[in-house]
Amino acid sequence: MKKSLVALAALAVVGAASAQSSVTIFGIVDASYAHTSGGGVSRDGITNSGLSSSRLGFKGTEDLGGGMKAGFHLEGDLMNDVGAGRSAGGGLNFARKSYVSLTGGFGEIRIGREYSPTFWNTTIYDPFGTNGIGSSNAPGMVANVCAVRCDNSVSYLMSAGGVSVHAMYAFGEQASNVDSNVGDYMGIRVAYAAGPLDVGAAIGNAKGATGPADVRSTNFGISYDLGMAKPMLQLGQEKNDATKVTNWLLGVTVPMGQGEIRAAYSHYDTKNSNADWSKIAVGYGYNLSKRTQLYGTLAKVSNSAGASKVVDNRGLAGSAALDGSSSGYEFGVRHSF
Repeated sequence: MKKSLVALAALAVVGAASAQSSVTIFGIVDASYAHTSGGGVSRDGITNSGLSSSRLGFKGTEDLGGGMKAGFHLEGDLMNDVGAGRSAGGGLNFARKSYVSLTGGFGEIRIGREYSPTFWNTTIYDPFGTNGIGSSNAPGMVANVCAVRCDNSVSYLMSAGGVSVHAMYAFGEQASNVDSNVGDYMGIRVAYAAGPLDVGAAIGNAKGATGPADVRSTNFGISYDLGMAKPMLQLGQEKNDATKVTNWLLGVTVPMGQGEIRAAYSHYDTKNSNADWSKIAVGYGYNLSKRTQLYGTLAKVSNSAGASKVVDNRGLAGSAALDGSSSGYEFGVRHSF
């Protein structure tokens, strides 16, 4: 009898501990057939991440009591068209996200690799996000180390009453006998979301190898869900002392049957240069279930005399001469788990 009571007590303790923590395996597998053309050259083939980035991840939380939780997030890219990860060696990596976190009444602190605030404020106001041939490709108009994600970063996130804040500082980890700030990034995003309205603004600075190489980013986005349609606007600017590129995007998503229509037009202007370009994209996604969607996208880039931008997805790119154009289409399926 005593042994039974001890066993039951032990099981109760283990059960309580298990209830206080959890680990989840999640992912997305996205594959498509794509065709791109331009400059008299065309390419076609199977690619990945035409709608959402293919990934495999693990995340978990532990209840520490008193309203505090510890957590982690490890998320890696997948090249499911060739059965590999995106690291230099082709193996699984956690380059999408890899951080440990502490959450409480004060908000959340994340330490590791995470999206930069200035990147996040572009992707959520683009009907195509930052994936596939339809993406506006606004992040990284002027190359910088934290155009999308930042290594060695500390982030603070909080939300209250519809207002959210994401502040980040990332360390370049340079030696003190050189320019110790090279590779550092500092940025913040402030947003408000309530009902149909979603609006946000972000600023950031990525420290370059020299003063003129510092990249300063500013962007603004807004969307409003009318029910019958969700229009969105995005404005952005990235510059250093040598280059300045500004962009704007008008986009919309329209519910249609079991899916939605997506459309966007964007334009990019390079200061004191003819290297300007514009892009138009339209697509449709049909939901077979909550986890599986069939999709198709058409896109075209038009260049001015000084630009040669192309339509591409994960390296399956067309060609475009100066003052030329590039176009493409893709059809695919995305499954999440």
